[in-house]
Amino acid sequence: MKNRIECNVCTNENCFIKQGCFGEWLNKISSQKNQLWYKKGSYIFREGEPIYGIYFIQHGGIKVVTTSLHGREQIVRLAKEGQILGHRGLRKTYYYFNSVAIMDSLVCFVENELFYEACMNCPEFAINLIFFYASELRRAELRVKYQAQMNIREKVAMAFIYIYEAFGMNPETKMLNISLTRQDIADIAGTTAEQVTRQLSNFESEKLIARNKREIIFLNIKELENIIGDYKIE
Repeated sequence: MKNRIECNVCTNENCFIKQGCFGEWLNKISSQKNQLWYKKGSYIFREGEPIYGIYFIQHGGIKVVTTSLHGREQIVRLAKEGQILGHRGLRKTYYYFNSVAIMDSLVCFVENELFYEACMNCPEFAINLIFFYASELRRAELRVKYQAQMNIREKVAMAFIYIYEAFGMNPETKMLNISLTRQDIADIAGTTAEQVTRQLSNFESEKLIARNKREIIFLNIKELENIIGDYKIE
């Protein structure tokens, strides 16, 4: 079991709590929050489970996944440190998404009552959340709109740019800071793993990427961005 990290000494300056809660409210949340480590592949919460609160990612990365009536999974969101989970289910009874750690992750959990009190008593915290909701909704709507218009090449390029924007890459190796399977990429792109594999070969032959086993090296991120240049997601 790793040591607990209190909010006043946490180095994650992107956290919604640290950006909007100060003084007694920062201390109150810090003392009452639960903090859990999740191994890669572990579920933070599952579809159908009751909602007791909201999750803040202190460290790591999470994928939020929905399942169709036919059992097909789609990754609807990637979340990194500083961001929140479970907010789409607030005011509901049960979660209607799954959330899974895609790397070892430290997550802080705040129960509903305390979260609501913080929103009522910390205006900056509430406003930051409102802006986050608006931005996330806009981007999600645009991705759905554009995916219906894109070909496979564009869908896979968009998935790469989304992953890159979410987690970044190592400036020396040019590798993404996260390792995802072909199926994960397909679940983001809204296509199949087989189509992703074929498109990776095409990108490799065009010198846009290189591959080192499961790792993907970005050789020309600008050209990948140009592939989806007609689709503006901001």
